[in-house]
Order: sequence, then C-alpha cells, then structure tokens
Amino acid sequence: MTPLTHLARPLAAALLVLAGILAASPTFAQSGERSTSVHGLTQAQVIARFGEPERRHAPVPTTGQHPTPPITRWDYADFSIFFEKRIALHRVEHGKFPPQ
Repeated sequence: MTPLTHLARPLAAALLVLAGILAASPTFAQSGERSTSVHGLTQAQVIARFGEPERRHAPVPTTGQHPTPPITRWDYADFSIFFEKRIALHRVEHGKFPPQ
C-alpha cells in the first residue's frame, strides 16, 4: 500500500458528495429555456430564445451634461427585458414583485 492509498477512499467519497451538492444547486441545475437569466445576451440572442417581443419601447433619451447609455425595454406576455444599448441587463417577471 502506498502512503496516499489510505486517503483515496475518503477523498473519493468527499468528491461524490460535493458533486451531488453541485448537481442539486439551482445554479447548476438550470439549463436552456428554464434559465431566466438574460444578462449579457444580445438582442438577437433574446429573440432567438424568447421570440419577438409583444412591444418594444423607444430608448430613454439621453440628456444633460452626463448622458447615460440608452435604456430600452421589450415587453413579453409574462416578463420584460431591459437593455443598455443592445445588451440585456435584466429580466423582470410581471406581477411577481415585491418578492415574497
């Protein structure tokens, strides 16, 4: 028996437990359409995932000495997505706020 052989079984058991915890974690369990995160997606990627929005709001105008990037909102039946320029920032579910 080599000096590290006695550590192999406990280490393997710990790795299996950790793998089980990570697999059950919501972050690792979400995939595809079930994921609600849109942060960082382009407008084309949002359309590919959710289809055309029911309504596109015009960008909020930039005014003043310190103009901000244009913020646009797209409305879907159950949620809205907010964009800075052409990149998605947030998805907000309709009727689910304030959080319970």
